Amino acid sequence: MEKRFGGKIGFAASPLSRDIKSTADFAREHHFDFVQLSLDFSRLFPENLKESKRREIREYYNNRNIGLYFHGPSDIPLMNRHDAVREAGLNRIFEMIDLAVELGGVYFIFHPGRLAFYSTGKNKVVFMENRIPSKHLDFFRDSLYKILEYASGRVSVCIENTHYMPLGFLDIINETLRDRGLHLVWDVGYTDILPPDKRARMLKFYNDNVGYVKIVHLHNITDSGGHKTLRTGMVNVPAYIDIINAIRADVVLEIFPEKSLLESVKYLNSLAADLKTMS
Repeated sequence: MEKRFGGKIGFAASPLSRDIKSTADFAREHHFDFVQLSLDFSRLFPENLKESKRREIREYYNNRNIGLYFHGPSDIPLMNRHDAVREAGLNRIFEMIDLAVELGGVYFIFHPGRLAFYSTGKNKVVFMENRIPSKHLDFFRDSLYKILEYASGRVSVCIENTHYMPLGFLDIINETLRDRGLHLVWDVGYTDILPPDKRARMLKFYNDNVGYVKIVHLHNITDSGGHKTLRTGMVNVPAYIDIINAIRADVVLEIFPEKSLLESVKYLNSLAADLKTMS
């Protein structure tokens, strides 16, 4: 793979495809700089990776000069109104930060989450998307501060957008970037397909905070969903590559399955070749 970006380039591993060691071998074979492991998969839960196994994995990746980034799980509540539930979620995140540190992780990434409640009147789960009550935003701020404090000096913490983030989240993230050492992961795929007003707001947020963007998640989106090959889909991939080059962020190709990942690498190499021809 040609050097296409100013930063490093890696991919999101699927534990359903191969084990952790063979993932490192795959990364080295295809000239990736790092692997992003998702802690949504139970085989990577802290209780399933004992101390000796952690040491073995760390040495395996170190020996192959492959970095490790970690993506936290998507189902841990950080703004639940029940103190005991929220504290349990934080303790679980702390366990996963410990795991990332012991495996030699560079970054720990997570989403702000969504606020949902069950409506007995409507007999369904309702998601609060645009207006989140201030007390829940306070819970989120408190959880975010505690995560950053726990990880301080051990692993860099990044927060990532998924689809749209309400203004309350953006305000808290803005202040935390500047005051507490938080970093950003920008998923450009889900940004690009937002409705025009929300897309403009998210683009402005990332433009205003571009110096805090350490990682970009790159994939394409089709009618059947996200994380598709870069060559085909609704996302204007070449335009975002120009932005990525300018900010020199690391890139995670979040593309499944591996066949589509390798097709996307060929596509990136073809773009690089076109640029060389035009220069």
